[in-house]
Amino acid sequence: MKVFGKLVNILLVVMLLITSFMIVEAKIKDLPPTIFGHQVYYVLSGSMEPTIKTGSIILVKKRTKQTKITTGEIITFKMPYNEQILVTHRIIDIINNNDQLFYTTKGDANPVKDPWIIDKNSIVSVYSGVTIPFIGHIYKEIHSNFIIYFLLIILGLILISYGIRLSKKQ
Repeated sequence: MKVFGKLVNILLVVMLLITSFMIVEAKIKDLPPTIFGHQVYYVLSGSMEPTIKTGSIILVKKRTKQTKITTGEIITFKMPYNEQILVTHRIIDIINNNDQLFYTTKGDANPVKDPWIIDKNSIVSVYSGVTIPFIGHIYKEIHSNFIIYFLLIILGLILISYGIRLSKKQ
């Protein structure tokens, strides 16, 4: 039973290290964290409720040239007047203008369509259908600079204490 307990401890430490590495790497590169090839975003507003609740985390697949985008899909795109802001809404119409595609979007909870039309280059990713409710509130706090450094210090202290415990047993 002691071997099983040690194995579980080692697995938890390895998972903690991998998670910390992913968060720090994403923060340094100023990109969203990636899990199993999916980007992780947290939802700030209720525009997509009840499909996606405020405070949820969603997994999205990065758009490639081969990505087929159809009406009804939920996409994340750069806001037309401020490309630093990402919006996740549903495509309600596709406009083909001289073989160039444009998309009309709308939040599920919004009474009217969005006041802009976006092109395919503005589309960042496509919603995978995976939502983790409420975790986005925690994710948002972790993504702030102070909390990242605080968590790294705690992780360091945990690893040091774990190492001291192992060395005392030997």
